[in-house]
Amino acid sequence: MNTPRIAFTASLAAMLGGAFTVASARDLSASADVVRGSVAHHAYQNGGASQSQVSDLRHHMEPYDLHLAFSEGKHNAYAADVKLRITDARGREVFGLKDAGPLTDVNLPAGRYRVMAEFGGVRRGGSVDVKPGQPASLYLHWPRDAA
Repeated sequence: MNTPRIAFTASLAAMLGGAFTVASARDLSASADVVRGSVAHHAYQNGGASQSQVSDLRHHMEPYDLHLAFSEGKHNAYAADVKLRITDARGREVFGLKDAGPLTDVNLPAGRYRVMAEFGGVRRGGSVDVKPGQPASLYLHWPRDAA
């Protein structure tokens, strides 16, 4: 996905507060550049470079257990084309995208995961605990001079 980065909106806060494999499927009912599919049997949705995409993603986010958001720079511009890798507690890769963001939701079973993301050659990461009925969220930011 090669989408432009645009200014962060309050809808990201509402979205997060509420609540190297290529995709195998695409939902054509989604707004332009929102991709829905599965990787290694884990459903996901990805996009969010426009207000209509953010609205579409938010409308369909309920089945996903992990919500990720990526931004860059002083004004928190959306970051897209992020290399994303998610590993389980044993270090095995369970999900990956070569062009994630700015918003990515993934359906994962309960467990502890390590999220690694690379943007502009700079890596960021964090750990998340996915629990039944309690979606996890992770926000990763790259200062403009780091990316």
